[in-house]
Amino acid sequence: MFQKGIKSARILPLADVGIRAWPEQNFLFGILSGSEDGRKWIYNHFIQMRGSHYIGYQWDAKDASITFYPYAIHYLSPNMFDLCPFVEKNMIPKSLILGMFRSFHEFVIHAIDGGYYISTFLDQFFREDMRGHYGFHHPTFIYGYDGGERIVYIADNFERGKYGTKKISYDQLDRAFRLVPDDMWKYGVYLYRVTSAQYSFVPGYVKEQLMDYIAPGNGICYLNRTVCPESFHDGSDYLNEVFFGVQCYDLLDHCFQAVIRQDDTYPSKDWRSLVQLCDHKYLMRRRYQYMMENGYAAEDDVLLKDLEELEKECLIAQNMYIKYTVTDDIKIIERLRERIRKIRQMDIIVTENFIKRIL
Repeated sequence: MFQKGIKSARILPLADVGIRAWPEQNFLFGILSGSEDGRKWIYNHFIQMRGSHYIGYQWDAKDASITFYPYAIHYLSPNMFDLCPFVEKNMIPKSLILGMFRSFHEFVIHAIDGGYYISTFLDQFFREDMRGHYGFHHPTFIYGYDGGERIVYIADNFERGKYGTKKISYDQLDRAFRLVPDDMWKYGVYLYRVTSAQYSFVPGYVKEQLMDYIAPGNGICYLNRTVCPESFHDGSDYLNEVFFGVQCYDLLDHCFQAVIRQDDTYPSKDWRSLVQLCDHKYLMRRRYQYMMENGYAAEDDVLLKDLEELEKECLIAQNMYIKYTVTDDIKIIERLRERIRKIRQMDIIVTENFIKRIL
């Protein structure tokens, strides 16, 4: 699997991306956006969104979040790493790595020399906002090393949830790897390598996804039913309610209502779903520009302007929520509910016009 011989340093390509919400998605875009075929594949997907309100009763875990669908979440399968024709994916158990290598950084060096990006859970004590505290574990991506400086290059949503890259020492990496409890290692260590593949952009597929986005549930979504057979489950173990497409605006409104009535069954002051909304509109605008430039959609300056305006409205909504997290002013949430309702209606109209322009 790995090439023989160790180089003194190597950094695998990682392009800047315009999305910010979820690190797995950002990283996948980062390793694909450097090639024309990779960008083509991105624009042909990432239209549908999936939202979920989850409560794990045993662990008192709460989550309400929205992401692209199919998702790229580290430990859920199938995900977009599995489905992407340009990514070869492998998983190795922690026990096997530690049995073959004296330290995790030695494994990382061999993997990167073989052209593999790495994703694994690490304890986040090295982050500035962790202040050296142990116990918070999160999937982290590794894409390079420098043997002279004894550092590795990593990417994740680091300080205060902002996606970016970082350098940590070999010693920090080895400690962060060992500090993650063994019961989390059913997820293992993932290796991703970019491969070549033939791929043709299919405008009709974009049209089908756009139609499913504004009228979710008309077809059978076998991927979601594989991972989560019920759209609503409330048992003794957990509660899970699933939303698709424009239904995700309903989930946002549920979150806002929970803030107003102080309902702690929803996570408080988590703005990532609103960042995801911005990511979605950013990519929708870029997709339409790509399709116009390549003859897949008719040119329409009004539609392009509407897509830009929709993206700006979502950014305003995101910033309003961030302002609430600083001020605790409930009136901001009340105004935000009304803004989100208007954004939803605008989104449906703009998406319908997008569908009409596809050739």
